Amino acid sequence: MTSAMDGIKDAFSTKRLYYIKADPEDANLRAILPQIAHEPVVQALAWTFITRPKGKADFDVLIQTLAKSLLAVSICLRPEEEEARRVAAGGSGEAQQSGESTNAKPTVIGVMMLGYGGVHPELAVHRRTALGIMLAEPYQGRGYGREAVNWMMDWGFRFAGLHSIVLGVSAFNEKAIRLYKSLGFVEEGRMRESRYFNRKWHDELLFAIKEDEWEKIRGTSAGQFNVQM
Repeated sequence: MTSAMDGIKDAFSTKRLYYIKADPEDANLRAILPQIAHEPVVQALAWTFITRPKGKADFDVLIQTLAKSLLAVSICLRPEEEEARRVAAGGSGEAQQSGESTNAKPTVIGVMMLGYGGVHPELAVHRRTALGIMLAEPYQGRGYGREAVNWMMDWGFRFAGLHSIVLGVSAFNEKAIRLYKSLGFVEEGRMRESRYFNRKWHDELLFAIKEDEWEKIRGTSAGQFNVQM
């Protein structure tokens, strides 16, 4: 019999990551956000705003807008993952073996949001909102993005009562397109030559996943949830 409490203990974490609210007063988030949002490659892939150097005022607006989202989280490494990375880089594993943390502060590697800036009350009835994610460059290509997006999908359908989650991707972001398709997102449309970037016009692809499609992927049904390990 499925219990309403199934999977709740680990509701804010996954195998290698954990997720904390993106708080404007969080010094760790404020320290990493400029490194993420100032990076030209991250700008080009994560949003369609003009690619340009960012300053303090830009970061202040970004973090305040994040805080208004339906949910915005800092993506953090779990201590054991932090230790595994340190050992792989040539460090010692003695601190982990003794149970001591090598870093008392959370290691924030990115940010992720649903409903960036908030969901308008008159649109909330549709239970449809957009997903976005930014990862710091050193942590890209390691599967963290896949793990985080999977978690956000689960949160949106398990706790926020969403009917669908949507996102937009520039056509040149081929890695992201492959990722979202592999996670179950379906291409719903294409805005032709809607983005000007680096002397060329590019299409933007629109993707979405509905609750029943997510249920099929997770092997669950309405009112139930099979915990993903």
